[in-house]
Amino acid sequence: MEIYGNKQHKIIHGDALEALLKVADNSVDLIFADPPYNIGKNFNGQKDKWATEEEYLHWCYEWLDLCIQKLKPNGSFYVMTATQFMPFFDIYIRKKLDILSRLVWYYDSSGVQAKKYFGSMYEPILFCVKDKNNYT
Repeated sequence: MEIYGNKQHKIIHGDALEALLKVADNSVDLIFADPPYNIGKNFNGQKDKWATEEEYLHWCYEWLDLCIQKLKPNGSFYVMTATQFMPFFDIYIRKKLDILSRLVWYYDSSGVQAKKYFGSMYEPILFCVKDKNNYT
């Protein structure tokens, strides 16, 4: 785990569950989460693939709950995931936070990353807050 920043701002780069356990509850102004997408990509020798979709979602719900717990009462949370998992994230998060926006990060890959089906040309991002009347 690596921590960058100063007394006012920090960027924590590391295993989400490990890092979040070291962060005080209700202490974070903004969280931007871009987790592994469970699509089997190889990242420096680590494969982004869980045995089952249920195991992957269980892991996601664990770190999502920790993020929500660490967020200040007026904090903001941006979370992105693969298009096929966003419906699960959306339903899970809306029970715990207010989703203010569903953003689309569009890029032109011309759908060529898949050989037997249409590839995604965007990634969804949720913008969520604990208090829709008072947020960072």
